[in-house]
Amino acid sequence: MQWAHPLAPKACVTLAIMDPSLEQARQAFVAGIEQFERHNFEAAAGFFEQALRHAPGRPSVLMNLGVSCVQLGRFEQADECMRQALTADASQCDAWMAWGVATMALGDWPQALHCHEQARALGADGAQFCLGWGQCLAHEGRLSQALQAFDQALTHDPELAEAWSQMAHVQRDMGQTAQAIASYQRALQLGADPELHRYYLAALSPQQPVVNAPAAYVEKLFDQYAHDFEAHLVGQLGYQGHSMLLQQLPADPASRFEQVWDLGCGTGLCGPLIRPRADHLRGVDLSSAMVGKAQTLGVYDSLHAQDLVTFLQQATTMADLVLAADVFIYVGWLDAVFEALSSRVRPGAWLAFTVEEADPGFEVQLHSSLRYSHALPYLQKLAAEHGWRWAKVHRAPLRLDQAKTLMGAYVYLQKT
Repeated sequence: MQWAHPLAPKACVTLAIMDPSLEQARQAFVAGIEQFERHNFEAAAGFFEQALRHAPGRPSVLMNLGVSCVQLGRFEQADECMRQALTADASQCDAWMAWGVATMALGDWPQALHCHEQARALGADGAQFCLGWGQCLAHEGRLSQALQAFDQALTHDPELAEAWSQMAHVQRDMGQTAQAIASYQRALQLGADPELHRYYLAALSPQQPVVNAPAAYVEKLFDQYAHDFEAHLVGQLGYQGHSMLLQQLPADPASRFEQVWDLGCGTGLCGPLIRPRADHLRGVDLSSAMVGKAQTLGVYDSLHAQDLVTFLQQATTMADLVLAADVFIYVGWLDAVFEALSSRVRPGAWLAFTVEEADPGFEVQLHSSLRYSHALPYLQKLAAEHGWRWAKVHRAPLRLDQAKTLMGAYVYLQKT
């Protein structure tokens, strides 16, 4: 969301009648307004910060600094500015809109929805605003209302590709498959990302060839998910894949591993469990936000924000244990993973991973949930081709899905 003008008119009046001793604050504020109007947001933010040093806590200055920070992508600073400013003066519609954008970027969807609803009550409208409002409603599970918001966005701008795409996501989640396909196709026609939208369409068209998930999609998904990943996955969905994977590992429970790699480490659920048995523990995840969360645990010797295959291709050491808990459901075809891994492990090394099992007739299956499932014969074929002994498969629950227990296959291979 862009702003053509800063939140200036009321603010200028307020600062103009202040005590003359605050003249420096007024001058810095006016300079900030001028820089903002030139779209020089870095300079504008600097002047607004200077004004705050002379006039701490001024809502007008905080609001303009917050809007500048949104434009610069400094969402945490924007969040704090808007929180302070709107606590003092909740009447500024554009400030609520800006705070909504910041909290969306931070993944705080309940607060983002609150901001959008406050802005809506103050008269906010327009295609971009309704698009953001609909996204917040969708994230909070208010799907019918989200569709209405996207309809309003498209009333303002029928060629807004992102609104068609977001509408399709909601239609897909509501089981409106035909409508979702039509909306994705319309988004494509309007210039939406071709690779990403062909992936979305493939998930709704079982007769089409399976395509691998675009890396940009997975990265964005988990960057947004990092904020409440563990609370949702473990707390709400009862995920146990990480602990069960290690409990069932066929290796001697007393054995240690010189090099352990945690592929798709996420926020580090496996890390504390395997750390006592690892001389050196490396984690890799496509999401830099997830890697940042894992870093705070202090259990990994190194962490890498990379694609799995790239990480494996560039590795200069040899692994003794490779873990991939709940990772391959976001990868699809695993041929490239097995090929890259085969020359990066020592003889006798273990590969332990989880999958959801595909329906009969499929090797790899892409579901409308945008997750993949895999057939065990396909995995057995890959293992044989790349020098792995099929040591064990254990079937047990992974997590809840739609309030029902979702079973998974815990697979253990040993390098020959």
